[in-house]
Amino acid sequence: MKKKKQGFYSEEFKWKVVHEVLCGKFSKEDARRIYGIRSKCAILYWMRQYNGIKNYRDGGSPLEEKNLLEEMKELHKNEKRIKELEQELERERVRADLWQKVVELAGKEINVDLVKKYGAKQSTPSKDKDAKK
Repeated sequence: MKKKKQGFYSEEFKWKVVHEVLCGKFSKEDARRIYGIRSKCAILYWMRQYNGIKNYRDGGSPLEEKNLLEEMKELHKNEKRIKELEQELERERVRADLWQKVVELAGKEINVDLVKKYGAKQSTPSKDKDAKK
């Protein structure tokens, strides 16, 4: 029986697998089975490698590894939140532009300038309104 040659994986593939495991999409074992990774510890090595542990094949202290993984998860969570906020900001910019156009068109339609003048003084309430209360 001929033994299969060990597979070599691209950096992009390794990062994708590590990213999916850290995001919680798959467990290490599930990712190994889904992607056909024969080594039972390859994903763990990759996780250590991408977390900056120098001699990742020698292992590291469990506490150090846990802290690094938690930091990476937190970083990923923050990156995801930033992306969501950037998308929300872009939607709000488009919405603000739309409202600006609506105000401009409405003003042209009724021949009244609806845009607030910056620096304009606020109107004072009329005395009649105060008397009615």
